Amino acid sequence: MHTELLPGFKSLSERYDRLIVDLWGTLHNGLSPLPGAIECLQAFGAAGARIILLSNAPFRVSGVRDVLAQIGIPETIYEDVFCSGEIAWRAIRDRSDPWHNRLGRRAALIGPDRHMPMLDNPGIDAAVELGDADFVICTGPREAGHTLDDYMAELARAAAAKLPMVCTNPDREVLRGDAREICAGALAEAYETHYGGDVAWHGKPYRPVYDEVLRILDNPERDRVLMIGDGLRTDVAGAAVASIDAAFIVGGIAAERLGASKGALPAAENLAALLDEVGQAPRYAMPGLIW
Repeated sequence: MHTELLPGFKSLSERYDRLIVDLWGTLHNGLSPLPGAIECLQAFGAAGARIILLSNAPFRVSGVRDVLAQIGIPETIYEDVFCSGEIAWRAIRDRSDPWHNRLGRRAALIGPDRHMPMLDNPGIDAAVELGDADFVICTGPREAGHTLDDYMAELARAAAAKLPMVCTNPDREVLRGDAREICAGALAEAYETHYGGDVAWHGKPYRPVYDEVLRILDNPERDRVLMIGDGLRTDVAGAAVASIDAAFIVGGIAAERLGASKGALPAAENLAALLDEVGQAPRYAMPGLIW
């Protein structure tokens, strides 16, 4: 598929009336809304679009709503929100598939204290330390600035105990302001590749999270749905899995790699090289979530 480079979203307002919108790197940078993003979604809403926010946030939906409010994103610009942490929490609760059904009842958390509510789950009898756990829930690094090296010994111990891991955020990294931070996906990937760990991945780009969002949108015709996000391996790849179009935000996590200045599209050859490398072909590429 040829990727069409566009300066903004206005020309697409009649083509798509269902939007699935990524958060970090698309709508905000972890600290504040990105320029033009709120106004863009307001314009889509005024044109009649239904808007669902879909995040790889490693905690429950209520926590995502709280974060959005703290950042300054009004509830009026979206209809609903869903996230990877919520679908992971439900999988642990429901145990409706063989992998999760085999989990024990004692869980250890690799993540910050603010993610402890993920352990408040009918599928978990006790929150325990790693040495007493039946499985691990990974929500990300415990502190900003931590690297993989801070966790390799812990991952080695978990692997030696043959503990399965539930990854609540497949993202490998994120930009908080201008600083790169690792995410749960980086830890889970290291657990798999370095130690042969058994990992269940929840969120984008995997089909179940898209199925749930499309259900919220009343299962519309797929050609009326647009995924908007800055993650080629998550947002764009997930859109392909769900058979919907994607708009790739080049000013997000890939901006430095693309040599894209703020508010501008990268050189076409730079974009083509990156898309070829990751094997993705979004329908559109945009500088940002701008009208």
